[in-house]
Amino acid sequence: MWEFSVTKCNRAEIALSLLRENRNGYDIVISDVHMPDMDGFKLLELIGLEMDLPVISKFPFAVASDGFNDLSC
Repeated sequence: MWEFSVTKCNRAEIALSLLRENRNGYDIVISDVHMPDMDGFKLLELIGLEMDLPVISKFPFAVASDGFNDLSC
């Protein structure tokens, strides 16, 4: 059985701070592209420059019928 825990943040700056404080404590980041304090692409860039973590960025304007509803890096 797999065990996992989820850390939720409503601001990118908080998420980035948590990731920086505990670099080995996370296996993946799932993020919305539209956030109130930072563009999701900027967060993706910073995570890519500072950490070796896979990121799934969610686009709220895409729908499943489009055949494209996330960006995995």
